[in-house]
Amino acid sequence: MRKKLFVSLVLLLFTTALFSVKLNAEYNYSPWIEAIESAHSMSITKIVDNVNIEDSSGNKPVVTLDGLYDSHVYEDLLYVSDSKQNKVYVFNSDLEYLESYPKETDSATLDGPLGVFVANNKLYVADSKNYRIAIFDLTTKMLIQEIKDPADDIFLKIRFTPQRLVVDRSGRILVVAQNVFEGIMEFDSSGNFTRFYGTNVIQMGVLEALIYRLSTKKQKEKMALKLQPSFTSIDIDEFGYIYTVSRADSNNPVKKLNFKGNDILIKNGYINVIGDAVYARSDRYVAPGPSTLSDITVNNDNNRFSILDAKRARIFTYDIEGHLLYIFGEKGSQNDKLQSPTSITYFDEKVIVTDNTTKSIYVYEPTKFGLLINQATQAYYQMDYDASKTFWNEVVSENSNYFLAYAGIGKTNLRNHEYQEAIENLKLGHDYFNYSKAYKEYRTQQMKKVLPYLIVGALGLLTFIVYKSIRQAVKRDEDE
Repeated sequence: MRKKLFVSLVLLLFTTALFSVKLNAEYNYSPWIEAIESAHSMSITKIVDNVNIEDSSGNKPVVTLDGLYDSHVYEDLLYVSDSKQNKVYVFNSDLEYLESYPKETDSATLDGPLGVFVANNKLYVADSKNYRIAIFDLTTKMLIQEIKDPADDIFLKIRFTPQRLVVDRSGRILVVAQNVFEGIMEFDSSGNFTRFYGTNVIQMGVLEALIYRLSTKKQKEKMALKLQPSFTSIDIDEFGYIYTVSRADSNNPVKKLNFKGNDILIKNGYINVIGDAVYARSDRYVAPGPSTLSDITVNNDNNRFSILDAKRARIFTYDIEGHLLYIFGEKGSQNDKLQSPTSITYFDEKVIVTDNTTKSIYVYEPTKFGLLINQATQAYYQMDYDASKTFWNEVVSENSNYFLAYAGIGKTNLRNHEYQEAIENLKLGHDYFNYSKAYKEYRTQQMKKVLPYLIVGALGLLTFIVYKSIRQAVKRDEDE
């Protein structure tokens, strides 16, 4: 009994210590999947709300921020949808208000606009309560096209209700729609529905699989709808790859889809790309359970992406190999805290976050520590390995327990054929995949150094043996 009580107390103290890290400071995860304190990577530098919103002339515009839902950046302009005011607001790079869609002169109206995306000089809006995609021309500022009533049998039972969308360079439109579990909806540039894309796979436990096997056809259909995770958000990178997040799929909630709809996301990090890897089952201060992922954004210039955990108002940033770079954001009632974040988007080095409870737009900018990580990552993927190594060394000086920095230095050593140094740093960074490569190369390198001496020695020994054999043979002949 005493032993059980002791173990329980130890576990309680461990859990308390673990989550106090999360409550009181920015954190990251160690190679042992433990939450560890980390230096601050991003900080709020500006908040735009109904009190301080201004236009480019310093005047207060006649707009009211309310149901902020989605955001997108295009050519140094920020577009934000407001599902309650039925508008899409446009801000400049200083987050000064410029204009709204639709224009007063446009007879078109929006009703519950959710997702927004801008491409090919057009503004695409998921006009949810009008059951359509509304498309505006950025030059005339007028509605020029609408996409509704897709030609598929599932819409005989439900209405087409778009929630998030992206558009590629060819004009192909990819849509996350409400109550559509078949996958992402794909439309061609003319607005014709072409196919479902990147369907999520149903995952069952042993008991669920047994129940499913014994169920009737109708029961199976209901179970499939319940078990199959639907996409919650979507983004696209400069190469046309689609990034998605799913709310219910805790094992594989983030995907990078190629044109065929196959997931090609690399996951080389210490933890899976899932948001929080460790969380409380119950906690009075922090929402328990796995992360609830509601949005994703890709930074094309710097080879990283971020996901939004709406449950705990946290943002997780990864590089394209799935390494967790840093975590920022926190839920709370203070001015510098988030309450109900709805979207995230990159604006150069900044991260823009919208919140529909505080009715605010938050601007996060990297601290010195965060900027060094971004620069190190960017330099490595641009094959500037010496610069990457320099930045990673500075990261270590800022935070000595940032394990990924040692791995980054080690990978740079490996690229520069500095195999002994690579082995040491990759071991510190717990990058055993590259450690094995470095060790193999180091062994080969050492063999190349020693091999000439071995060959000379072997030839010398062989010469000596032959010489001795000949001498002995000659001596025998003389004796005879």
